[in-house]
Amino acid sequence: MNSLPLAKLAHSGTARTELLRDLLRTRRKLLVLTHNNPDPDSLGGAVGLQEFARLAAGIESKLAITGRILRAENQAMVRELRIAMDRLDTVRLSEFDCVALVDTQPGFGHTFVPAGTSVDIVLDHHVCDAARIEDVPFVDVRPEIGATSSLVTSHLMVAGVVPSPMAATALAYGIRTDTADLSRNVSDLDVQAWEYLSPHVDRQRLAAITNPRLPVAYFRTLMSALSKVRLYDGLSLCSLGRTTSAEMVAEVADLLLRMEGVRAVFCGGLVGQSYYVSVRTEVGGDAWSLIKAGIDGEDGSCGGHGSVAGGSITLESADSRTLRRLERRLERNVLRAMGVAGSNAVMLGDGDD
Repeated sequence: MNSLPLAKLAHSGTARTELLRDLLRTRRKLLVLTHNNPDPDSLGGAVGLQEFARLAAGIESKLAITGRILRAENQAMVRELRIAMDRLDTVRLSEFDCVALVDTQPGFGHTFVPAGTSVDIVLDHHVCDAARIEDVPFVDVRPEIGATSSLVTSHLMVAGVVPSPMAATALAYGIRTDTADLSRNVSDLDVQAWEYLSPHVDRQRLAAITNPRLPVAYFRTLMSALSKVRLYDGLSLCSLGRTTSAEMVAEVADLLLRMEGVRAVFCGGLVGQSYYVSVRTEVGGDAWSLIKAGIDGEDGSCGGHGSVAGGSITLESADSRTLRRLERRLERNVLRAMGVAGSNAVMLGDGDD
């Protein structure tokens, strides 16, 4: 991070915000992109940047995605907050002279940037590859921050922008999910951002988002996933096999970390020809190092910070044999990284507790 030019990444919060505002004021229209299947933090950060662009810089924007909103809470977020978004393949790129990536970066495996499109702004809290962002005019990447939504809120705070209830609720929910209610990977800025947003949050809509009704299929998928959990000393491994979405992989990983005695979770599942991985560790753990070790040697990419990481692996074939072989390789890598290679797994249903 320190190798980035100061013109791109100012050390002063005020200077950083002024750089972002000055850049936006020279443009006509902003296109906001995030990773393919956006989660609450990416949606909150995207909506927050749109709010900043409109109120602090006076330019309009559009949010576009390439994947789908699949998790029930995420669908409720879009519905309750009326988040407007378009399919990227329906957007006329010529209408935009500014492109921003929020909660992701160029080259990340779960992110699509149209060929020939230059990225002007990167706002993220994942560990970066400086070589991939060296040509981006404005970069604000802070891995020490728990949520990208907090980072975006900081720009609203510095600019003196009071967010609308919808934008404030989106940003607050993004912070809430990525920091597990301000209990995981939390920085002072995350707390300050939450306090700044809190008076403007629509509490009724926030409650509706966090407690949506779930389809029967969700519980069938969860039951199948739990039947495949393998327990080692302090480590929980779970492969969902073919599953409905990357979000389900992350949700199972979150759930398994709550199990007594578990210090780390490595969970994966196949969606199409992409095998998605979610890693969780107890507070103070290094999820990014664990996921890197786990997918070592595979055709994949990953990102993360603190106790949360995720990634994906592209398979040439999605047949059962290829999937089983991949899962065995991943398990060997993870067991070696955790120092429990050679141990015998215990299935979740084997105990009497």
